[in-house]
Amino acid sequence: MNVGKDAEMKFYVSVDMEGIAGIVMREQLIPGERLYEEARVLLTNEVNAVVQSLVDIGASQVVVKDAHYFGLNLLINQLHPAADYCFGGLKASERFAGLDSSFDGALLIGYHAMAGTQRAIRDHTMTAVHWQRLELNGQSIGEIGLDALLFGLYGVPVLLVTGDDKTCSEAKSYLPEVTTYQTKKAYGRHAGLIRSPKSVYAEYPTIIERAVQNKAKCAPFQMNGPFELAIRYTSTDLLDGRYFDGVKDKRIDGQSVVYSDASLLELLNRVM
Repeated sequence: MNVGKDAEMKFYVSVDMEGIAGIVMREQLIPGERLYEEARVLLTNEVNAVVQSLVDIGASQVVVKDAHYFGLNLLINQLHPAADYCFGGLKASERFAGLDSSFDGALLIGYHAMAGTQRAIRDHTMTAVHWQRLELNGQSIGEIGLDALLFGLYGVPVLLVTGDDKTCSEAKSYLPEVTTYQTKKAYGRHAGLIRSPKSVYAEYPTIIERAVQNKAKCAPFQMNGPFELAIRYTSTDLLDGRYFDGVKDKRIDGQSVVYSDASLLELLNRVM
């Protein structure tokens, strides 16, 4: 079934690496490690399957953000020609270049559960090295929630989240109407029952069509300010050399800081 030939549709795809089909180990995720180059092929193949599926339902524009690590993991010469690709950009205001309110929806592909999630593959929030736990306005939050909020600033709803089973459950906790797709079942930080990547690619046309058909039920994820972001760092030395003004940036204890701001974007720009 074609869902979009009669009207132009624009989609923003943000892709992480931990939830991509076939990926389960640290050595697959870090440049220079022995399995990283093979994992880049898996990442690129899955992104190409997503882009083709969006083109097939009539997407007039697709933008793909490489949201893993420093944002240059996709194999550039092998990318689907129908999309534009966003690389780099570590500040929140730079994270999704070209994003505006004209996009019909966002897709979060290959995501992972927040830091501290039990029996989840490579659980963390933005950085496993520096951040141990995040709470926004008293609510635990991970990358799914943070990125959904950034899309929500432009009124763009998240239509699809893919990753392991814990990722899908987390997505539903923020976005109850979102379509989710499980690429693997997690049994630990580096253990899982993995779907064949080729079977995942073959199912994307059906999954993405379903997600787009469900668009009317998906509201942009938004929160009212002012905002307080509490971060527990992994060690005290990460904070010892920093200045805290005691108003917008308060050190609570050896490893914890609370950042506050009326603007969510300015808040995230300071801490990301």
